[in-house]
Amino acid sequence: MDVFLERESEWTSSSVLSRIAVSVPMKSTTIDGLITEAESLNSRGIRYVSVRRQQVFRMGEHAIQDVLSDYGIGISSLGFAGGFTGTMGLSFDRAAEDVRRATDLASELSARFLVVLPGNQGLHTYNHAEKTVRLALMDLLYFAERQNVQYLVPTDTVFGCETDAFRPRGCALQWLRRFGSNVVRPLIVVRGTTVSCKLPNGWRESLGEGGCLRVCDRCNNYQRNSRLLKNIVSFLTRNGGVSGMERLVHD
Repeated sequence: MDVFLERESEWTSSSVLSRIAVSVPMKSTTIDGLITEAESLNSRGIRYVSVRRQQVFRMGEHAIQDVLSDYGIGISSLGFAGGFTGTMGLSFDRAAEDVRRATDLASELSARFLVVLPGNQGLHTYNHAEKTVRLALMDLLYFAERQNVQYLVPTDTVFGCETDAFRPRGCALQWLRRFGSNVVRPLIVVRGTTVSCKLPNGWRESLGEGGCLRVCDRCNNYQRNSRLLKNIVSFLTRNGGVSGMERLVHD
């Protein structure tokens, strides 16, 4: 499950009530299954889904769009592409080209986000890995802007395999801010459990800056974390997404 701001406005602006949107992962791999799934999502009031590239390749982007649009469902994000440091089995050039192709596909699907996995440090020195990831993303910014697609860059591993996420020294959100572009947005993955039953540090900032919170569906604590996130989303929705923030428990 993903949570993001449907309208691009920070919560700090008291004059704007930002709509909080929820997206669920699309599960179908056949058109018949997708029709049934879309009917169910529509009946539950779900307006967005996240889609894997493998699903698009199997069913076709136009078929997916046609079915989802019939039920008033949009695509929030497409995943995934990248791996610039080589730890995901691609060279730098092949990873960059993979992101370009995925950006084209995300644009064709009218998806707002593309999940871009940088690849982790691996055997590189930190400085070399950091420069490699930064160079790749900076080179792709203009391409993404032309396609009206934003890149979700995870602050932690998406799949739990420790090969996909680059961990900057210090605050990951600050590192992403230094790109100076609204194309690069943070993706905070919620998995596991915490003693205090709280969301990860930086979740407010991530959402407020146009990023995304993702509850990992491969986690044993998925149901618990989903309930935690839904409760907080309900609280924020009741308070207009702006007022009441100070009453939330601090991380």
